[in-house]
Amino acid sequence: MKYKIVPFTQNYLEPAVNLFINSYRDEQEKNPLLPSRAINEPEWILNTLKSLVTNPGVVICKGNQVIAYMVTGFLFPFKGQNAVLVPEYCHGSVLTDRKELYQRMYMYLADEWAKNRRHLHIVGHFAHDFILQETLYQLGFGAILVERVRDFSAVNKINEVKITEEKDFKKLIDIDIEHSRYYPNAPIFIWKDTERKAVISGLESHSNNGDAFFVYYEQNKPCAYIIVGTSTIGAEGFLLQKTNTAQIKAAYAQPHVQGKGIGKALLQRAVQWSQEHGYERLFVEHETSNYYGGNFWCKHFNPYVYFSLRYIDNTIDY
Repeated sequence: MKYKIVPFTQNYLEPAVNLFINSYRDEQEKNPLLPSRAINEPEWILNTLKSLVTNPGVVICKGNQVIAYMVTGFLFPFKGQNAVLVPEYCHGSVLTDRKELYQRMYMYLADEWAKNRRHLHIVGHFAHDFILQETLYQLGFGAILVERVRDFSAVNKINEVKITEEKDFKKLIDIDIEHSRYYPNAPIFIWKDTERKAVISGLESHSNNGDAFFVYYEQNKPCAYIIVGTSTIGAEGFLLQKTNTAQIKAAYAQPHVQGKGIGKALLQRAVQWSQEHGYERLFVEHETSNYYGGNFWCKHFNPYVYFSLRYIDNTIDY
């Protein structure tokens, strides 16, 4: 056999971290805005992988050299099924035979997942790793989420509109509910909690965290808003945590104000706020199927991580 395929154990942590860091360096070359914490603090990634070492994982060796690894990250319900997530730091390989290495690792782990009734598979991967993107596509994956960053350069062609920094989050309850009701519709089909109590709790949490609310009003009613603050630990943007990164945490514009430059004016205020507060970059995560929001973020941010998803048949007796 050309390769030796074995289960992932603690003995393979250090070579796995090295493989990941090499992949991260490649992405950072394409997107210099990415911070160097993952490179400068390899123990961060090592300890994260160590916490997952009891999950199903696989290593491919060539002789005594570890040339690829993949570890199951998290198990959770999603879209009505049992899902498994392999984050971007839970896999890596050398460049040679990259396609075959990932095919073999996925085949190994997909069998484990299916036997445990995990029928929805999600993999996070770097945006400029085109070999891996194509490999996942051929395996039946399609993008669902993307994480993007941008610098603090001015947003182009901004209309002169009044944007208010709102201190009373309660004024945004109704429009935030409307925002949540947007996601279950085509083509996104993502459930969001629209209960008033849950929405108030979310807005209050933003306020308590020191996030800023920028709002566009018409006749004293909020018609569009954007929330910006420190990138949250344990949420989106794992590789940006503790790297002095600001995050767009929510944004929405009612249909009648879309296409009028309101979104760009709101983004410019978020950019200015981030720069004034000493951050080094601005980050956003969004669904790739979000027609309106996704097209907007594509124009103003650069991708660095995609999350791709595959459904497998849950009627087969594995």
